[in-house]
Amino acid sequence: MSDILLDSVLDVVKTLPILALVYALLYWIEARTHTAPALLEKAARFGPICGAIAGAVPQCGFSAAASALYLDGCLAPATLVAVFLATSDEAIPVLLGSGCGLSEVVRLIAVKTVLAIAGGYLLRLTVLRGRAEHSGHTAQPDGCFCCEGSGPAAVLKRTAQTALLLFVVLLFFNSLMFFIGETRISALLLSGSVFQPLLCATVGLLPSCAVSVLLAELYSAGAIGFGSMIAGLSTGAGFGYMILFSDRCKRKNACQIIALTWLLAAAGGVTVQAVFG
Repeated sequence: MSDILLDSVLDVVKTLPILALVYALLYWIEARTHTAPALLEKAARFGPICGAIAGAVPQCGFSAAASALYLDGCLAPATLVAVFLATSDEAIPVLLGSGCGLSEVVRLIAVKTVLAIAGGYLLRLTVLRGRAEHSGHTAQPDGCFCCEGSGPAAVLKRTAQTALLLFVVLLFFNSLMFFIGETRISALLLSGSVFQPLLCATVGLLPSCAVSVLLAELYSAGAIGFGSMIAGLSTGAGFGYMILFSDRCKRKNACQIIALTWLLAAAGGVTVQAVFG
């Protein structure tokens, strides 16, 4: 049990610098709202590309940072989905450590980046068409405020609140992973079915960095195909999902974003599985 507690604490600690930096950036932007909208509008057309590139960085805190930017109106939903789809968390170092080779890692990053960019622009042109890249940083219609207070104290307070939420949820899911065991999870995914990417995409929704490690290990062991790993890692933005649900004002939007992420990840995984196996 102490190992579960330690792992949960370490997972949260790894995200603290990024979260603090993002919240500091948000408060800085809010202090300059007369220039931020114009800059965001100019960058909007490249949103999914920038989101995919940022998400490709192997750091589990980026999905949480992107969600924080979205909640503060600095990121379009299509761009947020692109970040989620490109995120690989800790799969890359695990694959390198397992002896898969650099070429396999490059293929993973390339496929997920293409999927993220294509998915982001597809959503912008269809389901999420007309959604603005920014929505302002003042009060929400029902009284919710994106950022309260000002200065370092406000940044630290919001970072601490988010960290506490992450810790509670991670402790729960890490405990679940410990008591169920990787063996049983592996057995669930060893069906060899064409629907395996769908299962992996669903498992990827679990908000824990351990999921990306598990998927990478299963792929290295030959338990799942490349497409299934793509599907699972493309939904593996667990920290980001937790941040989305932390804002009660936008939980309906959060459900839509997660559903769209799952659909694109599952479709991409099935396609990649058919092509690469």
